[in-house]
Amino acid sequence: MNVAINPCTWSGYAKFRGEQFDWKQFIRDAAATGYAGVEFGGQPMPPNEARRFVEDQGLAICAYGLNVFYDPKWKGAKNYRTGIEYAAELGVRTLMTCGGFMGNNRRNTYAFDYDKFAENLGGAMAYAKKHGCEISFHNHRGCIVETIAETREMLKRLPDLKLCIDIAHLESSGEDTIKFIRAFRKQITHTHIKDYSWKKDTFIELGRGDGKLDVALAVRELAKNGYDGWLCVELDKKWEGRNPIAPVPSARMCRTYLRKAGY
Repeated sequence: MNVAINPCTWSGYAKFRGEQFDWKQFIRDAAATGYAGVEFGGQPMPPNEARRFVEDQGLAICAYGLNVFYDPKWKGAKNYRTGIEYAAELGVRTLMTCGGFMGNNRRNTYAFDYDKFAENLGGAMAYAKKHGCEISFHNHRGCIVETIAETREMLKRLPDLKLCIDIAHLESSGEDTIKFIRAFRKQITHTHIKDYSWKKDTFIELGRGDGKLDVALAVRELAKNGYDGWLCVELDKKWEGRNPIAPVPSARMCRTYLRKAGY
């Protein structure tokens, strides 16, 4: 398995400091800290230029990130179509896809919620396939697909749906990562790897969590169940305090952890 990194550590840190996020610097930093690939998102530069710049740093683009919303009547559906088209021009097959955030204060979800979201996500899957791409759906805290049971609700409606497992979002939802891997080993095509602190209620660098999640064990379980895709470090953590860990040392810390684990 190769190891990649997502830009959200850099973009979050830039926002925290009131600075402009620099895509090219992120890519340079990813190469300098020992990663083999990067996850892409947005449209920071023309696709041919973006791919060439990434390859010039000795990296690959492991996936492209986009969102698909809960409601099929959402007026921004054009955005994910544009994202799929951009990813196809980048030459990226895997679309790391979040979604299913309802945008209301209702505590429970019902069958019709999954019907509605599946209608929208299914349309995105078809559009992606048309462009030679494949959606890999990301379980995410706060959306209607956080757990094993909720993932099964989506697979009932979309049997061909592939999954991006985020091990720390599972941890933060009280779910068992190992059980998730074993339940959906045939569907998992991408990963987001990070740790979680219950004490601080934040995602955190690998090895710094304080809950049940054992990142190295989860990665070994993925390999044991036949996964040989990318391990993508993705750290959408809280930015707070006077001196939070900056992106480069954070990336080094995570890369060192995975290297010690054999990856």
